[in-house]
Amino acid sequence: MIKVNIKKRLGDFHLHVQFETNGNLALLGASGSGKSITLKCIAGLITPDEGIIEVNGKVFFDSKKKINLKPQVRKVGYLAQNYALFENMNVLENVMVSIKDKQKALDMMKLMHIEGYETRRIKELSGGEKQRVALARMLVSQPEIILLDEPLSALDLFLRNELIHELDTTLKQFNKQCILVSHDLKEAYYLSDDIAVLNGGTIERMDIKNQVISNPIYKQT
Repeated sequence: MIKVNIKKRLGDFHLHVQFETNGNLALLGASGSGKSITLKCIAGLITPDEGIIEVNGKVFFDSKKKINLKPQVRKVGYLAQNYALFENMNVLENVMVSIKDKQKALDMMKLMHIEGYETRRIKELSGGEKQRVALARMLVSQPEIILLDEPLSALDLFLRNELIHELDTTLKQFNKQCILVSHDLKEAYYLSDDIAVLNGGTIERMDIKNQVISNPIYKQT
């Protein structure tokens, strides 16, 4: 269970989001609606002005109780849209960024179908291979939840459609609760159970995905 009720002011922008979810949730909305800020607050990369964030009974942030866990303590898997891979490192070194156990990293690489890629440089990889490296690096640390910040938006349409299915398979395989930030209806549909539509820093609507898709109030941009 993920519970979020937070406020954050950034210049003229005011964020106030509140939701609870037991499943995978997609945060959908136009650019500047507050999707990524919400995700970064959950990850601990941005500190809310007030409110509470709780994941599986563990309080990440509580302004009244002055609780604000550091990102590394929250055990959150965070995947940015450019994957944030280190190009000066090879694949194995990237996967081992947060751990020291080489065998554990190799086992995860096998699960992600990138065994044998240990010494390859990041610039030598395809878009799909980069995604699998990023997922291996994220999952090897055994996160409590997974946060995906528009992980496919930088890819062309053909590769994006292909990798949506791969990402969906991976999430189901590891059975971790996920929050996805997206502006793509198809991506949100495949990777979530529920969809929350953000507009101007607040949630305009939240429902199961079939209801949102069949009765949309959100226009894709």
